Amino acid sequence: MSGETQLLEQAKAGNLQAFEELISTYEKKIYNYCLRMTNSREDAEDLTQEVFVRVYKSIKTFKGSSQLATWIYRIAHNVCIDKYRKSKASVVSISQLKNQEDEREIELPSRSPSPEDHVIRSEQQKLLLQCINRLKPEYRSVIILRDIQHYSYEEISDILNVPLGTVKSHINRARAALREAVRQFL
Repeated sequence: MSGETQLLEQAKAGNLQAFEELISTYEKKIYNYCLRMTNSREDAEDLTQEVFVRVYKSIKTFKGSSQLATWIYRIAHNVCIDKYRKSKASVVSISQLKNQEDEREIELPSRSPSPEDHVIRSEQQKLLLQCINRLKPEYRSVIILRDIQHYSYEEISDILNVPLGTVKSHINRARAALREAVRQFL
């Protein structure tokens, strides 16, 4: 039995310390997912907390038919979509993220480490994030999961609870919309 499986069983039995250890494994990843979905640090923090409250409330019902990570991401996705539906908020400007240079950056290949290349790369990242932020939530979600967090199509299908064909279709449409959005800036 793996360490995660033992922690899961202990958490299901009501062991709060085991639950906290499980949360620490996924907290940063879920926060980053929520941040990319909302473009707001405050919303991401609130949504991350909401995700883990829901996980805590329903952990006893987790049957193990999928991976724990998949189950938690599905909850995170649903929480983010619920937030979007409730607020119908406009997209937040990428300028609010420019001082947050830790893990929220998208890595773009760089051919040379010169200062000029660094500035160009930074501008490209800002442009790409702006374009991602303009996508519909279902497209934004698949782009984040596939191209930024590197989940497989099957894992995305499990996380979003949609058929594999829908995932592939959404990724294709999201990439096309992203290409078009980038072209409009150029």
